[in-house]
Amino acid sequence: MTSLPVIIIGVNPFALEVAHIFQKNEVVVYGFLDDDIKKKDTMIGEIPVLGTTEDDAYWGLIGKSCSVFVALENPTERKKMIELIEEDRGTKPVHAIHPSAQIADVKSLAYGLFIGASSIISPESKLGDHVIIGAGSIVETGAIIESYVQIGAGSVIGKEAQIDKNAFVGIHSTIVGSVKIGKGATVGAGSVVIENIPASKRAFGNPAKIL
Repeated sequence: MTSLPVIIIGVNPFALEVAHIFQKNEVVVYGFLDDDIKKKDTMIGEIPVLGTTEDDAYWGLIGKSCSVFVALENPTERKKMIELIEEDRGTKPVHAIHPSAQIADVKSLAYGLFIGASSIISPESKLGDHVIIGAGSIVETGAIIESYVQIGAGSVIGKEAQIDKNAFVGIHSTIVGSVKIGKGATVGAGSVVIENIPASKRAFGNPAKIL
């Protein structure tokens, strides 16, 4: 977490969750930036939409007097924005971790994580940069979740399972221990995965089958 005020990139339901977490942690949310100019000067709850990422007056605060979290819902756009911030502003997005989350001593806790309410991160697990862990999820002992993975709310990632970069696991899914989900693969909501899913493939069902 951060002691600086935070600017949140994006105005959407995910961004509201992020703002709520910062507020629960008593971190000041300075405002939102969103590239839809129609949203400028509106209010989301008590938090203003300051402008777009092209507004230098606000963009220039990032890394200087404000921290940042990227809450864009499109994974490709989110990754591009994070890379732009790292290159142009020379800083990395901060964590948004709900105070009710339980996080054990882990092998790696990187940058820009979102960990939702009541999630459990078990010992010896590894979380890469910019991972999203939905509310109520469980990451069991020794699981490895690589960068830019999204885990839907209420999911269970079993012991020593491995989720490769850019993979997506839908809500209320279970990845059985030691199973590997390949890079960019997608697991549909409510699935139970008992076998490896190759890179870029989609799987759904109980037990999950490759589509």
